Amino acid sequence: MASRSEVQRTRAHLGIAAKAVRDTLPEVAETLEALRKPFGSRLLMEDRNAPRTPAGTRNVTLMVPPHMRDALQEAALDAANSDDATAPKVLGAVLSAKIPQVLAGDLAVREIPRDPRHTGTTKVGLNVPVDAGVVEELREQLPELGERLGFESKASVLKVALRLLLDEYGMEYEPARHPDLAQVQLHVPPRLAAAIREKLAETDTDLRSLVEEGYTKVLAGTWQPYKIPKAAQGSEYERDRMPFRASRALVESVRAKCPELKESLGHRVTPPSIALDYLISEFGLEDLADAEFGSGQ
Repeated sequence: MASRSEVQRTRAHLGIAAKAVRDTLPEVAETLEALRKPFGSRLLMEDRNAPRTPAGTRNVTLMVPPHMRDALQEAALDAANSDDATAPKVLGAVLSAKIPQVLAGDLAVREIPRDPRHTGTTKVGLNVPVDAGVVEELREQLPELGERLGFESKASVLKVALRLLLDEYGMEYEPARHPDLAQVQLHVPPRLAAAIREKLAETDTDLRSLVEEGYTKVLAGTWQPYKIPKAAQGSEYERDRMPFRASRALVESVRAKCPELKESLGHRVTPPSIALDYLISEFGLEDLADAEFGSGQ
């Protein structure tokens, strides 16, 4: 607790700050004025009784190594169709759609491997809001589900959920972060994916080296990516997954440059979209890409 003189000084400083920004940042000034009022500090206190997850969902906390949490969040945002998307919402939508497929026997999941003994793997929480009914149904079926899937240890919501997210973004569980390589996942229409694989084989080129070439050109400003169309909202479409590893330094540099590219190009870009566009450009697959992506925006 602060003394009376300290409280008075703090309120005076808040008033000075509010006055200084009133013309340029009126909303900030209002907040500062509210804070300097009696009991204004309550504005900084979190309501512990307020719901923390969207209505109709239940929070699932995945305990994962920090680098895997970051990789899943980045993959979710890269795959989203909007800059307004949040990683928890995207990940939650994936689980809400995929878990019923597992329960129906239409989708199999592998068991997450145990961390090697005596590694002392540090883990952090990744909170994902999942449809409450889906989570409850999964809990009810866990014993028979684990047996059906061949789990060696006891099946859990967390194990199933984490495996589904890793499979969605073409990742494997890694207790330790690879120091030099980052995982990147491309979601590509089937015929276009087949054509890219065929071209890679014909030219005896590996995916990583070609994408890294494109990333290097983007960073140097010698090549600019075009807009990769998106399927119209609500439409059904198939996508093949093309996961690969690339230089972590390059991927992180490209990711950091994406906001600048969006500003100059006028459309959203991500490391995966840049990679796919470079592959299309290098292999002359523009006509097939237009046909496969259709008219979606």
